[in-house]
Amino acid sequence: MNADSRQTGSQGADGSAGERPLDFGVFFFAAVGDRAEETYRLMLDAARRADELGFGFVSTPERHFHRFGGAFPNPAVTSAAIAAVTSRIQIRAGSVVTPLHPAARIVEDFAMVDGISGGRVAISVGSGWNVNDFVIAPEKYETRREQMIKDVTDIRTAWRTGHWTGPNPLGAETTLPVFPRPVQDDLSVWVTASRSEGTFREAGRLGCNILTHLENQDVESLSDKIALYRTARAEAGWEGPGKVTVMMHTYVADDADEARRVGGGALRDYLLSAIDLEALAVEAGGRMSGNKQGREVLSAVKAQRKLAELGVNRYLSGNSLIGSVEECAGTARRVRAAGVDEIACLVDFVADPGLVLASLERVAAVRREAAAPAEPVLAA
Repeated sequence: MNADSRQTGSQGADGSAGERPLDFGVFFFAAVGDRAEETYRLMLDAARRADELGFGFVSTPERHFHRFGGAFPNPAVTSAAIAAVTSRIQIRAGSVVTPLHPAARIVEDFAMVDGISGGRVAISVGSGWNVNDFVIAPEKYETRREQMIKDVTDIRTAWRTGHWTGPNPLGAETTLPVFPRPVQDDLSVWVTASRSEGTFREAGRLGCNILTHLENQDVESLSDKIALYRTARAEAGWEGPGKVTVMMHTYVADDADEARRVGGGALRDYLLSAIDLEALAVEAGGRMSGNKQGREVLSAVKAQRKLAELGVNRYLSGNSLIGSVEECAGTARRVRAAGVDEIACLVDFVADPGLVLASLERVAAVRREAAAPAEPVLAA
């Protein structure tokens, strides 16, 4: 078994809540303009502070050809930068769109980061959804889901054995050594899942962890999918229940109204950028993220501002960590009860670096409070 099979997370073998508290990490996915220097400064400053505060991980994504996430085309590069300014925290890619890249290069790139960081790298993988991204590898679009599943096996095998086997240009099957060798014997792998139950089941069968979000689902429906994931994992013979990480938009202030004013306003603009990305993908003949049908977004784009307002209201109704420390700790406990092991706090949708770093201090307070035992309810 590889490292993923041994990561039992914070739950027992039956998926019930265990003793280890909910962990928190920092997740970056800024929407940027033409220049991204400030985005990178914030990424490094926030990563340093998360490391000092004892957070569990820091994660950077892969995104192409749009300002929504466009500062992050290569998570291996951002991971290496983070490795150089931190000493303890796990460094994750979330997510590597494996069909866009040769799998052997993914192994080489992240083995480098593993060496730079002293053995702190992990990755989440995804099949990709945006048809425009696949100008990089147009032949992989139709088979991207099958390709990702194959890539997971190939990446793990090469990482563990130090060898890559494949055909050379002359058609001969060739086995070659892979360098550099990583520090870790096994690579921890997450699969990024949206609302598809099939993806949750596939991640369980592969023995991977899960990275998900609350864009197309609420906490209650997520709980059902986590149960499907853990059942599939157990049926495939993997040890332990695996680890479930949920990304949540996060802005914590001393005052709940202030958090909603600042965080909600920033989130509205951020969602407008995301809606534009979805619209461009549909106009190019593809689908929305989560595999939603195109006409859903095309009709919605006619009322983008209204759609963004609805999205903000939904996130502010218990599907984000935007609020006071006390409110967010309550939301975190509810997420934990659904079977989640970690919250990946997406922080850089707020443009002001000072506000993001101040919020991060309060996220540390949310982390402490969410881990505390609930106060007993006294009978009247």
